[in-house]
Amino acid sequence: MRIVGICLGGYVGGLILAQYLELAPWLGFSLCGLLLGTLFVFRCRWLFIFSLLLFSLLTGLIRYPLLLAPDAASLRLERVGHGPVRLAGRVFAVHERQNHGVSVDLVLDSVRSKEQGLATDSHLRLYIDRGGSSLRAGDRVVFRSRVKRTHNFAIPGEFDFTRQLAYQRIWFTAYLADTRGLAFFRSDRSDLTAIIGALRQSGLRIINKAVGQDRAALLKALLLGEKGSLPKELRQQIAAGGVAHLFAISGLHLGLLAFFFYTFLKYLYSRSVRLLLWQPPVRVLWGPVLLPLFIYLMLTGDALATRRAFCLLLIAALLCLLRRRTSPVYLLVSLAFLFLLFEPLALWQPSFLLSFSGAGGILLWHKPLSKLLQSWPRGLRYLLQLFGISVAAFIATLPASIYFFHLFAPAGLLSNLLAIPLVSFVALPLGLAGLVITPVVESVGHQLLQISAGTLELVVKLADQIASLPGLTARTRFLSLTENMAVLLVCLALLLGWQYRKALLLLVLALGVLVFAPAEVAGPELIVFSVGQGEAMLLRTQEKNILIDAGGLRSDRFDVGERLLAPALGRLGVKTLDAVVLTHNHPDHAGGMAYLITHFETGEFWTTIKPDHLEIRLQQALTKRHVPVRYDDKPGWNQVVLGGIPDIFLFKAPLAQARTNDQSLCLYYPTNAGGILLTGDLEARGVRSLSETVLPGPVAVLKAPHHGSANSEPVLLIKSLDPEIVVVSAGYANAYHFPSPQLVRQAEIQDISLWRTDLDGTILLHINQQGWQGKHWINGLFH
Repeated sequence: MRIVGICLGGYVGGLILAQYLELAPWLGFSLCGLLLGTLFVFRCRWLFIFSLLLFSLLTGLIRYPLLLAPDAASLRLERVGHGPVRLAGRVFAVHERQNHGVSVDLVLDSVRSKEQGLATDSHLRLYIDRGGSSLRAGDRVVFRSRVKRTHNFAIPGEFDFTRQLAYQRIWFTAYLADTRGLAFFRSDRSDLTAIIGALRQSGLRIINKAVGQDRAALLKALLLGEKGSLPKELRQQIAAGGVAHLFAISGLHLGLLAFFFYTFLKYLYSRSVRLLLWQPPVRVLWGPVLLPLFIYLMLTGDALATRRAFCLLLIAALLCLLRRRTSPVYLLVSLAFLFLLFEPLALWQPSFLLSFSGAGGILLWHKPLSKLLQSWPRGLRYLLQLFGISVAAFIATLPASIYFFHLFAPAGLLSNLLAIPLVSFVALPLGLAGLVITPVVESVGHQLLQISAGTLELVVKLADQIASLPGLTARTRFLSLTENMAVLLVCLALLLGWQYRKALLLLVLALGVLVFAPAEVAGPELIVFSVGQGEAMLLRTQEKNILIDAGGLRSDRFDVGERLLAPALGRLGVKTLDAVVLTHNHPDHAGGMAYLITHFETGEFWTTIKPDHLEIRLQQALTKRHVPVRYDDKPGWNQVVLGGIPDIFLFKAPLAQARTNDQSLCLYYPTNAGGILLTGDLEARGVRSLSETVLPGPVAVLKAPHHGSANSEPVLLIKSLDPEIVVVSAGYANAYHFPSPQLVRQAEIQDISLWRTDLDGTILLHINQQGWQGKHWINGLFH
């Protein structure tokens, strides 16, 4: 147990450190060889343990970057062309999305542009906004689309989408608005992928027909692991009630199926005296039980949590066959280590962490809890054990829930007492029985599916009612890395509460992590967030945090405030926004603002836009949170006082009948090393008006107007201000080709440092002894 634990700890530590460190492969392999030699030559126990730990750590450091690098065939795909290309391939997975769209995972076999063609076996994810539900695994498809390499926003706290797809060996994405430009052909091959795809598609059709599409989303999530069609509001309701784990295919599903199959087969087996005399049922029946479980595992998408449960059952079956015993905790740790050896990127899959940590928490509490309650009456003992297991699983999964989903949902402690029995013994068995029976007796199968769907609706309503009770309301929390580490240590201490010395040590470590966390901002700094083709900035001083704009994308599915800016602010340790500034009322600047004001304490809201002209969600957020609105549309420069910061200057161009961009609110903040000038989306008229005014002070840092567009006359502004640094907020490979070549050339001519979010990611500008300096977000840190 100890050796496996040391190997797992070192290996996981190496994988985590590899995000921040770059180790040359030759050096890593050389060190590993040296350590292997040490392991075999020296007999000292402590040296052996230390060498084993270091070897495991180096293995993680070496493997991580290799897994994120595309293979040679995928890299060739990147060079085929920048415009639309003809793609042909075979479907290996289809997942529903909201609003009747799908995502399709393909293995490409050919790519053709006007200039060249390429045979390949690269993996690609195709997003289809409307239609595509008839596609299934095994189909061949042909379509035309632009191919894009997967790319993160490069912003603190974001979910690493590139790593998520790399785990599935996907390096490229494509997009279609609908299926009119896509041709697909049913495959004649009857391999396992095609058979499973056909069965899964059949199951989805049966559910849609039996209960209707509005009620089908919950049932498809529970029975087939298809969560893509769950509406966002319903997802949030389930998560707030603490029952989201019941609607993800997990060990609970497989464990219940194993129990039902084993009980049924044991009943049949026990009817034969000859069989009982030959072998006990526990040694024989696991083989027949595992076969349908494997089919269900593949049918539901081979989710990590289900695969973990299947592997545990497989190992348990082998142990029974060999008449061996082992510690369940040792078995779980060993399985986690094996999983990560074969699939290291699984460490960052929420399902992996939630599955193994939940199972580990239950195992740690099960034995001491059983011993504590052994003298209690049976009925009460069952309820208390169920509650204790629910508490253990809640504590064990809390760090991953907060880290990935930023959610603390205490309602799950009570709602699971009702939800688990209802799902385990009513919704799940009746739903699966309905899927099996419908092709034979449709009316009976549909009735079972309707009862199952009704039970799930009842579960959601009960969880929602419990979540509305005082003290059980879900809370959204965006934490820094040190705070996440402290939560992890406290949860480990609670899980090891039976071993009070270890628990006390972990609590002391948690306190130390919080006490010795990095200090507050030493001086003024400007953070320009990489939010795609939009704009969001944070001006930080020792006293205040001022947010200027909040980005926004074209897609309604992606809230920049929720998905990018809120996690980024949490990662940076920002808890309150003393002022939020909206430069102008365009969605690429205001899109994420409503969410941020709803979830962060906000002191004031500054704008030159009439409050009743703001986007409706933003109005509602300001009203709900009682945020004072400072509305002032006076032209020219105006000084604003905010708490301990007296010298903030705002500017609005004195233009009649100006376009929205030229009405942008500009901000100037002076420092001893030169001021910061933020110019919104000013275009030519606005820039000329600004250039004709007397600025409150010299400009060292200039945020280029309108994402560096040539229509904003950036050359005029750069020539007149002569800043040390120009920063451009623009989307990666944006269709507008921002920033303009004129701006880039002028920065080179004047020897000005040019920082761009499309190339540099999130940018941090700060003051040191040499004046203003820049860093950019890469490998999880500012460098």
